[in-house]
Amino acid sequence: MIDRADVVIIGGGVLGLSLAYNLLKRGGTSVTVLEKSYLNSGATGRCGGGARQQWTTAGNIDLMKRSVKLFERFGSETGFNVWFRQGGYLFLAKTPEQVRDFEANVKLQNENDVPSRLLEPREIKHLAPELDTGTILAGAYNATDGILHPFPVIWGYARAVERMGGTVLTFTEAKGIEIDHGRAVAVRTNRGRIAASRIVNACGAWAPEIGRMAGVEFPNKPELHEIIVTEPMRPFLKPAVIPMDTGLYCAQTLRGELVACVGCEQEECNESYSTSFAFMRRISRILTELFPRIGNVRVLRHWAGFYDNTPDTNPILGPVDEVDGFIQFHGFMGHGFMMAPVMGEIMAEWMLDGAHADLMEKYALKRFETGMLETEGMIIG
Repeated sequence: MIDRADVVIIGGGVLGLSLAYNLLKRGGTSVTVLEKSYLNSGATGRCGGGARQQWTTAGNIDLMKRSVKLFERFGSETGFNVWFRQGGYLFLAKTPEQVRDFEANVKLQNENDVPSRLLEPREIKHLAPELDTGTILAGAYNATDGILHPFPVIWGYARAVERMGGTVLTFTEAKGIEIDHGRAVAVRTNRGRIAASRIVNACGAWAPEIGRMAGVEFPNKPELHEIIVTEPMRPFLKPAVIPMDTGLYCAQTLRGELVACVGCEQEECNESYSTSFAFMRRISRILTELFPRIGNVRVLRHWAGFYDNTPDTNPILGPVDEVDGFIQFHGFMGHGFMMAPVMGEIMAEWMLDGAHADLMEKYALKRFETGMLETEGMIIG
């Protein structure tokens, strides 16, 4: 244990570790990351590992162009192979309304230098021969989107942080935040007190719990999502496939397993990591309708994790009016993993140099009071 740091980051997932890495890379010193369990125990270790540039707002398109570039060179920078396979993302439209949305989205993406394109059913069949295209009207496809393995991303960031002189404390849970004259000055943990000049809340779906320790309320809501991995099959699926009528995410790994997830249907998801047979029924039906040949394939693993949902589908970043030195870095829905490389850069540059003030203002907590909201339309999984 240590008793002091310039920056204490609460949350040892991909966002917290990316921020620590980028702070140290840019000359920051004395950075400590707190993880209440083991590395990869939370949302990062439970996600599907996708990274895409197909979005419905220019801001998110630009962010993810940069994030994909950072993933492409992650191995050379950290020494960890993340198995980044850029087979593309294929979105499927089954209604005329969805086709019109795709046309507008592809136009916006092309204007922002993402080479996505609209596909006819015959082109979709050529790209994914095992896919049943009987009810599909069109597809939207970008070849440079892809999937990677979340575990080595965490390990790579953590080891790089330690090599640069930072500290990663696992099994160290934040129990309280000390406030002195309106400023956050220390984190109390199950292993002792750590004084800090700045404290970052990077706890994803559990960020509201950390906020309440400092007397700040956040509108984030955890939403349960379940995911399965099948036994390996002969490779038959190059792109990740997302039918917009269900929000399913499905991709095949380099070893041949099918990874698939979809949102739960119930109004209120529970806040445990328990899985359900209802999910298995639902995802089995959706998958076998898309890929009839996989009906007899065995499921090897089934687990759950949480999206960190905000009312406008965008993150909460930067300072809060109530407490000085208490910085927010959460609210990324189910897409914190893919945005972590670029958002770690942006947050570090803002914390060290005051850069990106416009983006921090755009995603500040106070926007929910002023009504200055922008909603992203391609939230999936």
